[in-house]
Amino acid sequence: MSHDTRYHFMDNLRAQALLLGLFYHAALAYSPFMHNLWFTSDANPSYVFDLFSHWLHLFRMPVFFIIAGFFAHFLLDAKGSKAFLWHRTKRIALPLLIFLPLLTIAFVVALKWEASTVKNLPAIFSAFSYMKEPQLSTMHLWFLWNLFGFCLVFALLWQSKTTLLYIFKLFSKPLSIIVLLPLIISCSLYFQYVPFSSPDKLKIEFWSYGFYGVFFLLGASFYTNLAILEALKPYTKYLFIIGAVSYSVYLQRLPEPMSIEQVIHFMQLGQAKAQGIEHLFTVLVQSISVVSWSLLVIVLAYQFMAQTNSLFRYISDASYWVYLIHFPVLMCVQIPLIDASVSIFIKYAISVIITLLICFLSYYLFVRHTFIGLFLNGKRA
Repeated sequence: MSHDTRYHFMDNLRAQALLLGLFYHAALAYSPFMHNLWFTSDANPSYVFDLFSHWLHLFRMPVFFIIAGFFAHFLLDAKGSKAFLWHRTKRIALPLLIFLPLLTIAFVVALKWEASTVKNLPAIFSAFSYMKEPQLSTMHLWFLWNLFGFCLVFALLWQSKTTLLYIFKLFSKPLSIIVLLPLIISCSLYFQYVPFSSPDKLKIEFWSYGFYGVFFLLGASFYTNLAILEALKPYTKYLFIIGAVSYSVYLQRLPEPMSIEQVIHFMQLGQAKAQGIEHLFTVLVQSISVVSWSLLVIVLAYQFMAQTNSLFRYISDASYWVYLIHFPVLMCVQIPLIDASVSIFIKYAISVIITLLICFLSYYLFVRHTFIGLFLNGKRA
């Protein structure tokens, strides 16, 4: 495959997947399910935000890792192992090392400001004193921590092309992906709470490798087999139907939102788990929904997002920076809104719009034409 080819549908979708992180995190403040868990939760949540956030959670990051695997294969094929690992170190590991301490400080400062100014403090604040020794968290940068690990594993697999080709063969036909993939990822998701949490601990969480890592390998297989996306086109309506039905069942089987006592227990244990046949069935439904929506998004992007223009390219260039800084910015926008006597739908719109404006303006002023942009994205084409 030509190394000069620009895969616009993957570029465009990667940018959208990153930007959706802002819409997702903003929605959690107004979600009943997350009411006792989120740092800027509102006193009057709406089930609409549960519907939206649970749906986004199923496919947003699996899609991102499909794209990441695709471009990892592209880079490894073009540059070779040593240059690939150096490139991934510069673009993934170094930004993680630099931004994680800065964003952690910003997060702590935002929490202290919230605690001192907000009258209707979110319930999670009452649980902080029960937390055992805090575990180091990668926060929303967990995707960098995991992605770098996936790249290291992929570079190792690259040394054994036979093994890699065998893995890719599992994903060589539409039905094998649609049927096998939910079964494969269920093996890892069975040991997680439903809905699955983010693997944000600063240690290797192996379930993530058996879940997001599988989507990474799926994306890597697409690089040498784009014909599979053509072959998946006739399945789009079935993927939508399966996705809609499985999501409906999934919503019915979700556990009750955690009480504050359960949140405290969760903090003391450091994890939440479930087992049994009922849990297994819920995990299978969840996995079917994850795969259906993820494949549908990829195929639709392949069909309808293959072109680019200056606006799409600009958004694509900015998306990495926007995702890196959006979380503390969003918190600082949402904190003054907690006590405001306006509709939560207005609060949501304000928080998203202002955060986007701040993030994109900061990208234009401080990143795009500076060493920071070069550091994060390399030279623009």
